[in-house]
Amino acid sequence: MPPSLPDFARADRSLAPGDHAFLAVLPGAAASPALARIVPAPAARARLLERAVVQVRGRRGYAFVDVELPCIVLSERYLREGEELDIYLDLLHELTHLRQLEEGFDLWDERFSYVDRPTEVEGYAIAVGEGRRLGMTELDVVRHLSNPWMSAADVRRLLGHIDAFLATGVLPNLEEARRPAPRRTHRPW
Repeated sequence: MPPSLPDFARADRSLAPGDHAFLAVLPGAAASPALARIVPAPAARARLLERAVVQVRGRRGYAFVDVELPCIVLSERYLREGEELDIYLDLLHELTHLRQLEEGFDLWDERFSYVDRPTEVEGYAIAVGEGRRLGMTELDVVRHLSNPWMSAADVRRLLGHIDAFLATGVLPNLEEARRPAPRRTHRPW
């Protein structure tokens, strides 16, 4: 992992449980170069940052988007105890999902496996691209991508999609994902 992080990558880990503006959780985020990948247009980027809410709650898990509210849900334990770089990258990933949700994408589209879902590939690609820019090694990237719901083969497949997207700008399954799918409420924890 990179030895130190720039100010824009540092989360306020002292926040109490509850709803917070995205920029209260990640105060320097507006200066992050990764935001231009999430939303290229400066005015649209500013609007997304202004509207984005992070709800700190729960003792387990990491981060996800509650599509009902919509907001980013960040585990209180993860905020307090997680690796600082992972929290930053996960918040970028979830901010990408908020933008996708505004564009009409189904973040829980069950027509695709998790690692083949274009919304996940883009979210992880934003995080991995930024992580590499900040000095993450390939071993660090694999560690960041690894989680309890993915096998090692899933991580390899996801990393292949990420690298292809970063090289070409083309997301897998994007055209099919643009067609509406039946929506279901889904909260992972």
